[in-house]
Amino acid sequence: MNGYPAEYNNYQPMFWQSAFSAIIGVAMMIALGAWALSTVKKALKGEDVEFPL
Repeated sequence: MNGYPAEYNNYQPMFWQSAFSAIIGVAMMIALGAWALSTVKKALKGEDVEFPL
């Protein structure tokens, strides 16, 4: 007996799914922040800034 319940193996895929979702979320936040920073830099230089809406 190893001390783990029999249902332990069902939780491992959920861990990897949530870890992958967290990595994607962090990457999206970094990309959005980089875009916003470059847009602000352009605006401060006096260049025309077009928003994608």
